[in-house]
Amino acid sequence: MLAALAASLPFLSAPTPRSDPPDAPPLARDSDAQLPFSSFLSFLPRFLHPLLRTLLIHSLRLGPRPHHVAFIMDGNRRSARLRSLPVRVGHEEGFEALKRVLSFLLKLEIPHVTVYAFSIENFNRDPAEVDALMEMARGRLVEICRHGALLQQHGVQIRVLGRRDLLPLDVQESCAQAEAMTAHNTKGILNLCCPYTSQEEIATALKRTVDSCVSGSFPPEHITEQTLASNLYTAASPPLDILIRTSGVSRLSDFLLWQANESTTLHFIEPNWPDIGVADVLPPLLTYQAEAVVGQAQAVAERVVNWVWGGEKGRRKEE
Repeated sequence: MLAALAASLPFLSAPTPRSDPPDAPPLARDSDAQLPFSSFLSFLPRFLHPLLRTLLIHSLRLGPRPHHVAFIMDGNRRSARLRSLPVRVGHEEGFEALKRVLSFLLKLEIPHVTVYAFSIENFNRDPAEVDALMEMARGRLVEICRHGALLQQHGVQIRVLGRRDLLPLDVQESCAQAEAMTAHNTKGILNLCCPYTSQEEIATALKRTVDSCVSGSFPPEHITEQTLASNLYTAASPPLDILIRTSGVSRLSDFLLWQANESTTLHFIEPNWPDIGVADVLPPLLTYQAEAVVGQAQAVAERVVNWVWGGEKGRRKEE
Protein backbone atom coordinates (compact mmCIF):
# COMPACT_ATOMS: atom_id res chain seq x y z
CA MET A 1 0.00 0.00 0.00
CA LEU A 2 2.82 2.39 0.85
CA ALA A 3 4.51 1.68 -2.47
CA ALA A 4 1.25 2.46 -4.28
CA LEU A 5 0.88 5.69 -2.30
CA ALA A 6 4.39 6.79 -3.19
CA ALA A 7 3.85 5.93 -6.84
CA SER A 8 0.63 7.95 -6.89
CA LEU A 9 2.43 11.13 -5.86
CA PRO A 10 4.25 12.53 -8.89
CA PHE A 11 7.06 14.20 -6.99
CA LEU A 12 7.92 10.89 -5.29
CA SER A 13 8.07 8.83 -8.49
CA ALA A 14 11.18 6.87 -9.41
CA PRO A 15 13.38 8.32 -12.15
CA THR A 16 12.85 7.40 -15.77
CA PRO A 17 15.59 4.99 -16.99
CA ARG A 18 18.37 6.96 -18.63
CA SER A 19 19.73 6.68 -22.12
CA ASP A 20 22.94 8.63 -21.64
CA PRO A 21 25.66 8.12 -24.24
CA PRO A 22 29.00 6.67 -23.13
CA ASP A 23 30.62 10.10 -23.36
CA ALA A 24 28.00 11.82 -21.19
CA PRO A 25 29.34 14.50 -18.82
CA PRO A 26 30.18 13.45 -15.27
CA LEU A 27 27.39 13.48 -12.74
CA ALA A 28 27.14 15.75 -9.73
CA ARG A 29 29.89 16.01 -7.16
CA ASP A 30 29.40 14.33 -3.78
CA SER A 31 28.30 17.58 -2.16
CA ASP A 32 25.61 18.07 -4.84
CA ALA A 33 24.49 14.43 -5.17
CA GLN A 34 20.71 14.25 -5.02
CA LEU A 35 18.45 11.21 -5.14
CA PRO A 36 16.21 11.90 -8.19
CA PHE A 37 12.44 12.37 -8.15
CA SER A 38 10.96 12.04 -11.62
CA SER A 39 11.13 13.48 -15.10
CA PHE A 40 7.46 14.37 -14.53
CA LEU A 41 8.76 17.39 -12.65
CA SER A 42 10.55 18.73 -15.71
CA PHE A 43 7.84 21.40 -16.11
CA LEU A 44 8.77 22.81 -12.68
CA PRO A 45 11.85 25.00 -12.16
CA ARG A 46 14.69 22.80 -11.04
CA PHE A 47 15.47 25.14 -8.16
CA LEU A 48 12.31 23.79 -6.47
CA HIS A 49 13.62 20.21 -6.40
CA PRO A 50 16.04 20.77 -3.47
CA LEU A 51 13.18 22.36 -1.53
CA LEU A 52 10.97 19.31 -2.08
CA ARG A 53 13.76 17.00 -0.94
CA THR A 54 14.41 19.15 2.11
CA LEU A 55 10.73 19.08 3.09
CA LEU A 56 10.62 15.30 2.67
CA ILE A 57 13.80 14.78 4.69
CA HIS A 58 12.60 17.02 7.52
CA SER A 59 9.26 15.20 7.56
CA LEU A 60 10.92 11.79 7.81
CA ARG A 61 13.23 13.02 10.56
CA LEU A 62 10.19 13.75 12.74
CA GLY A 63 9.61 10.01 13.14
CA PRO A 64 11.75 7.07 14.26
CA ARG A 65 14.50 6.13 11.83
CA PRO A 66 16.40 2.88 11.31
CA HIS A 67 19.95 2.64 12.61
CA HIS A 68 21.21 0.24 9.95
CA VAL A 69 20.12 -0.09 6.31
CA ALA A 70 21.70 -2.45 3.76
CA PHE A 71 21.53 -2.66 -0.04
CA ILE A 72 22.16 -5.37 -2.60
CA MET A 73 23.08 -3.09 -5.51
CA ASP A 74 21.81 -5.31 -8.32
CA GLY A 75 21.19 -4.38 -11.95
CA ASN A 76 24.22 -2.33 -13.03
CA ARG A 77 25.01 -4.66 -15.94
CA ARG A 78 21.35 -5.05 -16.87
CA SER A 79 20.84 -1.29 -16.92
CA ALA A 80 23.76 -0.81 -19.31
CA ARG A 81 22.74 -3.67 -21.63
CA LEU A 82 19.17 -2.39 -21.90
CA ARG A 83 20.65 0.74 -23.49
CA SER A 84 23.29 -1.12 -25.52
CA LEU A 85 26.08 0.47 -23.47
CA PRO A 86 29.27 -1.15 -22.16
CA VAL A 87 28.90 -2.90 -18.82
CA ARG A 88 31.55 -0.54 -17.45
CA VAL A 89 29.09 2.36 -17.89
CA GLY A 90 26.52 0.56 -15.75
CA HIS A 91 29.01 0.12 -12.93
CA GLU A 92 30.07 3.77 -13.14
CA GLU A 93 26.44 4.85 -12.95
CA GLY A 94 25.96 2.43 -10.06
CA PHE A 95 28.68 4.22 -8.12
CA GLU A 96 26.99 7.58 -8.74
CA ALA A 97 23.68 6.05 -7.55
CA LEU A 98 25.44 4.89 -4.38
CA LYS A 99 26.55 8.46 -3.67
CA ARG A 100 23.02 9.77 -4.17
CA VAL A 101 21.47 7.12 -1.90
CA LEU A 102 24.11 7.70 0.77
CA SER A 103 23.55 11.45 0.62
CA PHE A 104 19.80 10.93 1.14
CA LEU A 105 20.22 8.50 4.04
CA LEU A 106 22.94 10.51 5.77
CA LYS A 107 20.79 13.64 5.64
CA LEU A 108 18.17 11.56 7.46
CA GLU A 109 20.91 10.83 10.05
CA ILE A 110 20.78 7.08 9.45
CA PRO A 111 24.24 6.24 10.80
CA HIS A 112 25.00 2.76 9.44
CA VAL A 113 24.76 1.68 5.80
CA THR A 114 26.06 -1.61 4.37
CA VAL A 115 26.31 -2.26 0.62
CA TYR A 116 27.12 -5.41 -1.36
CA ALA A 117 29.74 -4.06 -3.76
CA PHE A 118 31.47 -7.23 -4.97
CA SER A 119 30.92 -10.91 -4.25
CA ILE A 120 33.77 -13.39 -4.04
CA GLU A 121 31.86 -15.27 -6.75
CA ASN A 122 32.16 -12.22 -9.04
CA PHE A 123 35.79 -13.12 -9.71
CA ASN A 124 34.32 -15.77 -12.03
CA ARG A 125 32.86 -13.10 -14.33
CA ASP A 126 34.38 -11.93 -17.59
CA PRO A 127 37.98 -10.82 -16.82
CA ALA A 128 37.45 -7.52 -18.66
CA GLU A 129 34.51 -6.67 -16.36
CA VAL A 130 36.45 -7.66 -13.24
CA ASP A 131 39.41 -5.53 -14.36
CA ALA A 132 37.07 -2.57 -14.95
CA LEU A 133 35.63 -2.95 -11.45
CA MET A 134 39.07 -3.13 -9.90
CA GLU A 135 40.16 -0.05 -11.86
CA MET A 136 37.11 1.84 -10.62
CA ALA A 137 37.79 0.77 -7.04
CA ARG A 138 41.36 2.10 -7.19
CA GLY A 139 40.24 5.67 -7.65
CA ARG A 140 36.64 5.85 -6.47
CA LEU A 141 37.31 4.53 -2.98
CA VAL A 142 39.67 7.42 -2.30
CA GLU A 143 37.41 9.88 -4.15
CA ILE A 144 34.42 9.27 -1.89
CA CYS A 145 36.62 9.71 1.20
CA ARG A 146 38.60 12.80 0.22
CA HIS A 147 38.48 15.96 2.31
CA GLY A 148 35.13 17.70 1.86
CA ALA A 149 33.54 14.71 0.13
CA LEU A 150 30.35 12.93 1.14
CA LEU A 151 31.63 10.74 3.99
CA GLN A 152 33.76 13.52 5.49
CA GLN A 153 30.85 15.97 5.36
CA HIS A 154 28.69 13.66 7.46
CA GLY A 155 31.43 12.31 9.73
CA VAL A 156 31.14 8.74 8.41
CA GLN A 157 33.98 6.26 8.28
CA ILE A 158 34.31 3.61 5.61
CA ARG A 159 35.09 -0.03 6.33
CA VAL A 160 35.91 -2.43 3.52
CA LEU A 161 34.70 -5.87 4.62
CA GLY A 162 35.50 -9.30 3.23
CA ARG A 163 38.48 -11.16 1.75
CA ARG A 164 40.60 -8.14 0.90
CA ASP A 165 43.57 -10.43 0.42
CA LEU A 166 41.93 -11.58 -2.85
CA LEU A 167 42.10 -8.06 -4.30
CA PRO A 168 45.05 -6.75 -6.34
CA LEU A 169 47.70 -5.17 -4.14
CA ASP A 170 47.07 -1.63 -5.39
CA VAL A 171 43.34 -2.01 -4.67
CA GLN A 172 44.18 -3.25 -1.18
CA GLU A 173 46.26 -0.09 -0.76
CA SER A 174 43.30 2.05 -1.88
CA CYS A 175 41.09 0.28 0.68
CA ALA A 176 43.60 0.96 3.46
CA GLN A 177 43.98 4.58 2.35
CA ALA A 178 40.21 5.15 2.30
CA GLU A 179 39.84 3.67 5.78
CA ALA A 180 42.72 5.78 7.11
CA MET A 181 41.23 8.97 5.61
CA THR A 182 37.94 8.44 7.48
CA ALA A 183 39.18 6.68 10.61
CA HIS A 184 38.61 9.77 12.77
CA ASN A 185 34.91 10.03 11.78
CA THR A 186 32.57 8.89 14.54
CA LYS A 187 29.01 9.71 13.41
CA GLY A 188 28.44 6.61 11.31
CA ILE A 189 29.86 3.75 9.27
CA LEU A 190 29.64 2.78 5.61
CA ASN A 191 30.37 -0.94 5.29
CA LEU A 192 31.55 -1.69 1.76
CA CYS A 193 31.43 -5.47 1.30
CA CYS A 194 34.15 -6.26 -1.24
CA PRO A 195 34.92 -9.08 -1.93
CA TYR A 196 32.38 -10.73 0.32
CA THR A 197 30.02 -13.63 0.92
CA SER A 198 28.05 -14.16 4.10
CA GLN A 199 29.01 -17.82 4.45
CA GLU A 200 32.68 -16.86 4.34
CA GLU A 201 32.02 -14.15 6.95
CA ILE A 202 30.32 -16.63 9.30
CA ALA A 203 33.14 -19.15 8.80
CA THR A 204 35.68 -16.43 9.64
CA ALA A 205 33.74 -15.47 12.77
CA LEU A 206 33.76 -19.13 13.82
CA LYS A 207 37.52 -19.37 13.24
CA ARG A 208 38.12 -16.24 15.32
CA THR A 209 36.01 -17.68 18.14
CA VAL A 210 37.86 -21.01 18.02
CA ASP A 211 41.22 -19.20 18.05
CA SER A 212 40.15 -17.33 21.19
CA CYS A 213 39.25 -20.64 22.84
CA VAL A 214 42.50 -22.32 21.79
CA SER A 215 44.55 -19.41 23.12
CA GLY A 216 42.76 -19.69 26.45
CA SER A 217 41.35 -16.17 26.37
CA PHE A 218 37.77 -17.39 26.07
CA PRO A 219 36.19 -20.51 27.63
CA PRO A 220 34.27 -22.65 25.09
CA GLU A 221 31.33 -23.05 27.47
CA HIS A 222 30.75 -19.28 27.32
CA ILE A 223 30.20 -19.21 23.56
CA THR A 224 26.83 -17.71 22.60
CA GLU A 225 25.24 -16.21 19.51
CA GLN A 226 26.56 -12.85 20.67
CA THR A 227 30.09 -14.26 20.75
CA LEU A 228 29.93 -15.10 17.05
CA ALA A 229 28.20 -11.80 16.26
CA SER A 230 31.06 -9.91 17.89
CA ASN A 231 33.50 -11.63 15.51
CA LEU A 232 31.59 -10.80 12.32
CA TYR A 233 32.93 -8.23 9.87
CA THR A 234 29.95 -6.01 10.74
CA ALA A 235 30.49 -6.19 14.51
CA ALA A 236 30.89 -2.39 14.75
CA SER A 237 27.38 -1.82 13.37
CA PRO A 238 24.03 -2.39 15.15
CA PRO A 239 21.50 -5.07 14.14
CA LEU A 240 20.16 -4.76 10.60
CA ASP A 241 16.81 -2.97 10.34
CA ILE A 242 16.15 -2.84 6.58
CA LEU A 243 17.56 -4.80 3.63
CA ILE A 244 16.76 -3.57 0.11
CA ARG A 245 17.58 -5.34 -3.15
CA THR A 246 17.07 -3.73 -6.56
CA SER A 247 16.36 -5.14 -10.06
CA GLY A 248 13.29 -7.18 -9.09
CA VAL A 249 15.29 -10.20 -7.90
CA SER A 250 14.06 -11.69 -4.61
CA ARG A 251 17.18 -13.49 -3.37
CA LEU A 252 19.67 -12.69 -0.61
CA SER A 253 22.59 -14.00 -2.71
CA ASP A 254 24.74 -14.87 0.30
CA PHE A 255 24.57 -11.38 1.81
CA LEU A 256 24.20 -10.65 5.55
CA LEU A 257 22.58 -14.03 6.23
CA TRP A 258 23.43 -13.83 9.94
CA GLN A 259 22.48 -10.15 10.29
CA ALA A 260 19.08 -10.53 8.55
CA ASN A 261 17.23 -11.70 11.64
CA GLU A 262 13.59 -11.73 12.76
CA SER A 263 13.59 -7.94 13.19
CA THR A 264 14.89 -7.18 9.68
CA THR A 265 12.42 -6.14 6.99
CA LEU A 266 13.26 -7.23 3.44
CA HIS A 267 12.30 -5.17 0.40
CA PHE A 268 12.77 -6.37 -3.19
CA ILE A 269 12.17 -3.50 -5.61
CA GLU A 270 11.92 -3.38 -9.42
CA PRO A 271 14.32 -0.63 -10.63
CA ASN A 272 17.90 -1.47 -11.50
CA TRP A 273 20.36 0.03 -9.05
CA PRO A 274 21.46 2.98 -11.27
CA ASP A 275 17.78 4.00 -11.61
CA ILE A 276 16.90 3.93 -7.89
CA GLY A 277 14.88 6.94 -6.75
CA VAL A 278 13.11 8.49 -3.78
CA ALA A 279 9.95 6.45 -4.43
CA ASP A 280 11.99 3.23 -4.01
CA VAL A 281 13.64 4.20 -0.72
CA LEU A 282 10.61 5.91 0.80
CA PRO A 283 8.24 2.90 1.30
CA PRO A 284 10.77 0.86 3.35
CA LEU A 285 11.43 3.91 5.55
CA LEU A 286 7.72 4.61 6.02
CA THR A 287 7.08 0.94 6.81
CA TYR A 288 9.80 1.01 9.45
CA GLN A 289 8.39 4.19 10.98
CA ALA A 290 4.85 2.80 11.03
CA GLU A 291 5.93 -0.44 12.71
CA ALA A 292 8.08 1.45 15.21
CA VAL A 293 5.21 3.80 16.15
CA VAL A 294 2.79 0.88 16.53
CA GLY A 295 5.35 -0.96 18.67
CA GLN A 296 5.83 2.07 20.90
CA ALA A 297 2.06 2.51 21.27
CA GLN A 298 1.65 -1.15 22.21
CA ALA A 299 4.41 -0.88 24.80
CA VAL A 300 2.74 2.18 26.35
CA ALA A 301 -0.65 0.44 26.35
CA GLU A 302 0.83 -2.63 28.04
CA ARG A 303 2.41 -0.47 30.75
CA VAL A 304 -0.88 1.33 31.34
CA VAL A 305 -2.81 -1.95 31.52
CA ASN A 306 -0.24 -3.43 33.92
CA TRP A 307 -0.36 -0.32 36.08
CA VAL A 308 -4.17 -0.30 36.18
CA TRP A 309 -4.38 -4.05 36.73
CA GLY A 310 -1.72 -3.93 39.41
CA GLY A 311 -3.54 -1.12 41.22
CA GLU A 312 -6.82 -2.98 40.99
CA LYS A 313 -5.25 -6.13 42.45
CA GLY A 314 -3.80 -4.05 45.30
CA ARG A 315 -7.17 -2.50 46.12
CA ARG A 316 -8.81 -5.94 46.16
CA LYS A 317 -6.24 -7.20 48.67
CA GLU A 318 -6.86 -4.23 50.92
CA GLU A 319 -10.60 -4.95 50.85
